[in-house]
Amino acid sequence: MGALQVEGQSTYLQLANEAAYILRQSESAPYRHVIIDEAQDLHPAQWRLLRAAVQPGPDDLFITGDPHQRIYDNRVSFKSLGIQVRGRSRRLTLNYRTTQEILAWAVPLLAQVPITGLDDQVDSLAGYWSPMHGRRPEVHASQTREDELAGLVERVRGWLTDGIEPYAIGIASRVGYLAKQAREALEAEGIPAVSLAARGKKNAVRAGTMHGMKGLEFQAIAAIGVAEGVVPTPAAVTPADVDSVAYTQDLQRERCVLFVACTRARDYLYLSYSGRRSPFLPP
Repeated sequence: MGALQVEGQSTYLQLANEAAYILRQSESAPYRHVIIDEAQDLHPAQWRLLRAAVQPGPDDLFITGDPHQRIYDNRVSFKSLGIQVRGRSRRLTLNYRTTQEILAWAVPLLAQVPITGLDDQVDSLAGYWSPMHGRRPEVHASQTREDELAGLVERVRGWLTDGIEPYAIGIASRVGYLAKQAREALEAEGIPAVSLAARGKKNAVRAGTMHGMKGLEFQAIAAIGVAEGVVPTPAAVTPADVDSVAYTQDLQRERCVLFVACTRARDYLYLSYSGRRSPFLPP
């Protein structure tokens, strides 16, 4: 913080707080209506800015979000921010992004831990369904990382042979170095592969982190490295003996990250691991 002040710079969240303060000092808010998507991942500073940007009134804020896709450690109380949603929310149950087979397989990844919704009430995915149908997800086990990557190459080549365009194939991993290894393994076998952030080279398989998959859709997804010690990532989980509440929340967020990655797939989902499988995967 002191170094930023010396350089005359601010973080994004500091700028959001400053902007909210400026808006609250003005005579009137600049907007009558604001539409907010991915609400579950917004930081309190961002919510304060949004609240200050629109005058309270009918249909002032239209908020959409899914607490089961909360992949960042941001939790807010709408009531404390002057945003009243209790009794005014509507739960959606129809999914058009992925098939019923993938959805039915992915939902249990979240376990049965109660998740607090955006209206401060317990939310669930009961009744969540898709009208589309397709193949069941595949789970591939390997003894070594090299074998796992070889299996990935074989699976991707099979998708390409079946007529799926390279750009419609996504590779997701919990950590960045595994995504890099996947790209290198594909390129070594003559299959073009780029990072999710790549520009220009469009007709190539895209590989990146599970967090980076948020908001994207692919015809086929391969989630790799879904192994013990990787998913969940130990560094992202507070030890239970340090803070049991934080431990539970961190573990659930890691489940959400895997759930998000799996549900980016429209038609085909392939998961792989080497060594021991992640405790999140069904036996």
